[in-house]
Amino acid sequence: MTLAARSDIVCLVPAALPGAAPAPLTGDAIALGLHLLDIPLALPPVTVGMAWHPRHAADRGHHWLRGAVRRTLRAPGSPTA
Repeated sequence: MTLAARSDIVCLVPAALPGAAPAPLTGDAIALGLHLLDIPLALPPVTVGMAWHPRHAADRGHHWLRGAVRRTLRAPGSPTA
């Protein structure tokens, strides 16, 4: 976003769905002076996946981080499990 704010390039910034809490980067984008526009075409949903080495499967810190990522990226109304 900093590069986009200092040049003529375009960058994509995740936005919140209507009625949801503001997306985490919205405030930063506005503070940088970026103009936030809706993309004028329908885009397919993005699937985000995680992968990690099996030695981290039982690591408590790694487990917490994976849970934090899941909670952050969970779509509104999706199951919590």
